[in-house]
Amino acid sequence: MAEHTPPMPTRRLGRWMILAGVAVWLVYGIVWLIGGSPQAAHYLPVHLSGVLPGVVLSRWQTITGWVTRSR
Repeated sequence: MAEHTPPMPTRRLGRWMILAGVAVWLVYGIVWLIGGSPQAAHYLPVHLSGVLPGVVLSRWQTITGWVTRSR
């Protein structure tokens, strides 16, 4: 079976997603510094939506290696 090469390497895409998920907390900090009272419950889902899939994508080759090795 031929391997498919994605347009953007999964490792790079994953790292960008992690960065975006962590950057949400910068917005939280700015809102807090200007006197607002941000609620972490509003920022946490956005953070996790970037970080969790980002970790999987950034380690995709390792994960697929585990799967193919176990067959």
